[in-house]
Amino acid sequence: MNLSFNKITGILLFFLSLNLFSQGSVNQKKDSLSHNTYKELYEKFHQNLNNSNQRSKIYAKAYLYTAKKNNDSIRVAKAYSLLSQLYQYTDERSLTYLDSAITMAKNSTEKNFPEVLLMKRGIVFEHRGDFKNALNDYLESLNLSKTANNEFYIYPIKHNIGLLKRKLGKYTESKVLLLECMTYLENIKKKSKADTLSYLTNLSELVSIYRLNNQLDSAKTLNKKGIRLSKGKRNAYLFHLNEGILSYYDNQYIKAKDKITNTIPTLVHPDNKVYFENYNLIDAYLHLAKTYKAIGKPKKAIVFFKKIDSISQSLNYIIPESRLAYVELVNHYKSTNDLPNHLAYINKLLGIDSVLTKDYKIINDQLLKEFDTKQLIEEKEIIIASMNSKNTKFKNLIIALFIIVAGALGLTYYQYQRRKQYAKRFKVLLESPSITTQDNSTQKRKKSFHQETINISEEIIIDLSKKIEKFEDRLGFLKPGITTSSLAREFNTNPKYISKVIHYNKKKSFTSYINDLRIDHVLEKLKTNYQLRNYTIKAISKEIGFNNAQSFSTYFYKKTGIYPSYFIEQLKKIES
Repeated sequence: MNLSFNKITGILLFFLSLNLFSQGSVNQKKDSLSHNTYKELYEKFHQNLNNSNQRSKIYAKAYLYTAKKNNDSIRVAKAYSLLSQLYQYTDERSLTYLDSAITMAKNSTEKNFPEVLLMKRGIVFEHRGDFKNALNDYLESLNLSKTANNEFYIYPIKHNIGLLKRKLGKYTESKVLLLECMTYLENIKKKSKADTLSYLTNLSELVSIYRLNNQLDSAKTLNKKGIRLSKGKRNAYLFHLNEGILSYYDNQYIKAKDKITNTIPTLVHPDNKVYFENYNLIDAYLHLAKTYKAIGKPKKAIVFFKKIDSISQSLNYIIPESRLAYVELVNHYKSTNDLPNHLAYINKLLGIDSVLTKDYKIINDQLLKEFDTKQLIEEKEIIIASMNSKNTKFKNLIIALFIIVAGALGLTYYQYQRRKQYAKRFKVLLESPSITTQDNSTQKRKKSFHQETINISEEIIIDLSKKIEKFEDRLGFLKPGITTSSLAREFNTNPKYISKVIHYNKKKSFTSYINDLRIDHVLEKLKTNYQLRNYTIKAISKEIGFNNAQSFSTYFYKKTGIYPSYFIEQLKKIES
């Protein structure tokens, strides 16, 4: 049975269970095994766990029997929790027993209940690939712990949420949570053995997160610290694995190969299951494969890419990093003209992209740039047609070539027309001072007050119009997160008045008004400030108040018909 809890929580739950289950009366009524105290039954349960699950089940049932006979709802909940440990995470009985335990513990006034049970069920959900329910349980457990001001639970739960976000590819959010946990663990004055191991495990996770965020210098610094502090500790191998992976990014391929290869046996050893996460092994195989590819041994690389496929098939979830293995396998079998395997891995890659897009909602153009979904589907159809028509192979080949050529010509024509359209739009933007309506004159609006009423006095309209004009002059729209409420506080007025005056004067919503000003501003700045053109799209979006690069690019395109990256590229061409 697999009992590999999520790292820190695995360590925590082991020590917590000693407290949660050890208290019991020695004066229990004798009835079969009921002459044993709760503590004795609990200890015998764990003594037999894994070696003889059937005997463990007998002790858990005796625990449950005694608790029910004594009408002790808390002990009943604890008995159900014990029974849940007898089954693998994929076994429905594991969840069923935990559900019963949580139901019994919901109305308990006992300390730490049902926080620990919710956390355990969250771990089961996570291993089953049900991240939504896992997160719900973690959050409920976290809220209960915060209400009780119980830091002993708060930070392990945050750690688990951080690992969950890491599996979803939300590396920046994961880093924030893991940094909080590290600070908490660092501030424990008298660290127990479990505290030290938890700290080191959390530190190792942070190294991975910094690497995944392309913050390699920070990752290396933290890993050196981890190597120093983990000497002689059970989880020191995590930092040796990180060292091997980071060596790959320094182009030290021989060192990377040796370090990773030597760490894998320790990584998968049963004694280390409490520290083991499947993505650790995927990371190891992925970078070993990339290392072999870098040193010119593609066949060895394919072996390890296939190992990633094998692990992924055994899991109930996908991690974004494993996608690269399938891209490599698709390209490999395409290059060797192995149609059955080429088709098989295209299907797997399409399946992974479907899961990532639908369930994780994190796939973007960058992740899919190596293999566009449309291209994969077209290749799949061509392969199936080729495999199913042996007698008309030549005919199908001609048809396939015709489709490819026609598709290529169509794509070329489409791209030509789009470039032509983009060039026209760029020229208009270059020559035009602004894309927004410039008729903002308060005096002109005053003359037409009688033509349109907005149920606001003329004095307020004039006053707000002047304030809005000053707001534009001092570039107040560049402030991120600006709303009608924040502007109303600044103008000492009502947010609805601002919306109405802007809609009256500018003929647009408040959001469109702010975003138009930002786009106008950045257009003029990019025309004149060559240094700004060297900024990333993300950096430019922050400079002008957008929350992220995606929303900036989307609105830029909406207003101009081209993307900011294209606009900057053309400006650079003119400059050069």
